[in-house]
Amino acid sequence: MSAERLRVGAVVDGGGIPISAMIEIVDHAEDIGMDSIWLPQMPNQLDVATVLAALAAHTKRVRLASAVLPMYSRPPVVMAQSALTADAISGGRVALGLGLGHRAVGDWMVGGQPAPALPATREYLTVVTSLVRDGEVNFDGTWYSGHAAYIGERREDFPVYLGSFGPKMIELAGELADGVILWMCTTDYLAKHVMPALRRGWARRGGRPDGFKIVAMMHAGLSGDPDRDRQVFGRTLGAYLRVATYRGLFTRSGFADSVASTRPDDAMVRALGAFTEDEVKQRLEEFRRCGVDEIGVAPAGAAKASFDLCLKTLTRVYEIAGEG
Repeated sequence: MSAERLRVGAVVDGGGIPISAMIEIVDHAEDIGMDSIWLPQMPNQLDVATVLAALAAHTKRVRLASAVLPMYSRPPVVMAQSALTADAISGGRVALGLGLGHRAVGDWMVGGQPAPALPATREYLTVVTSLVRDGEVNFDGTWYSGHAAYIGERREDFPVYLGSFGPKMIELAGELADGVILWMCTTDYLAKHVMPALRRGWARRGGRPDGFKIVAMMHAGLSGDPDRDRQVFGRTLGAYLRVATYRGLFTRSGFADSVASTRPDDAMVRALGAFTEDEVKQRLEEFRRCGVDEIGVAPAGAAKASFDLCLKTLTRVYEIAGEG
C-alpha cells in the first residue's frame, strides 16, 4: 500500500464540449479541493498541450497533467519544451503524461512512419527525460533523435509519466519514467500484471525511485440511476472492444467472452465502472490495496454527457475518498 494518502483528481475530456465548459469543470475541481486535473488527447480534439498552458495560467493550486499526449503529435524535443514552458507558467504544477495514443490514426494524420512501439518509445522517453532532467540532450536513435539545450525556467524533478497498460510498456515506465498512467485497468489486472511489470522495471534502476507515481483512472458516475449508467457505459466499452490493443488488455483481464462477442457483459461493466456510492468506496479501497497513489475520476455513464452530473460525480467521489 502507498505510504501517502490516495490522491484524487478529475479527468477532464475536451471531446464534444466547448473550452469554456472544460474551464468550469477545472474551476469546480480546484474549488472543492481535488488534487489534480488529467487531460486526455484524442486525434480529433483540441490540442491538450495548448489547453495545459492555458490552465497553468488560469488555475492557482491544482496540479495539471496530460493523460496522455501522444508521441506522434510532436518531436520529443518540442514535447519537452512545451511541457517545461507550461510548468513554468504554472509555478511548478504540471506533469507530462506521454503515450502511443491511437498510433495508426495519428501517423496517418501527421504523415508519420510506423515504428516498433517498445524501442521507439524508449528512444522518445530518453530524449524527453534527458532534456527535462539535465537541461540538454544529445541523442541519436533509429526512430527519434534530439540535440538541444533548454535555457528556460526548469525544475529537475519535473515528472514525466508513461501512459500504457501493456506489461512491456509498463516495465519500461518503471525503468525510465517518473510514473505510469493506467486506463481501463481493473484492480485485478493491476495486481496480476501491472505491479509485477513495474517491479521488473524498477529493478533495472536499483529499486523504486522516490516520487514514482502509479495513477489509475476510475470510470464513475453517480446519477442516482445506476442501471441506466451501466447501459451507457456498456456502449462506451463496446467501442473499446473494437480496438485491437484494448481487446488484448481485456483478454488478459479475464473478459475473453466479451472480446469474442464484442459486447461487454455485466461482469465487465461492473469491474470497470462504479455507479453507486458503495461501488465507489469499494473501488477506492481496492486501488489503495493495489498500491495506487492517485485516482483520476473519469465521469462515465450519464455523467459523461451531463455537465451537472459530471460536477456532482466529481464532488461526491472526492468526498468519499476523504471519508476513507
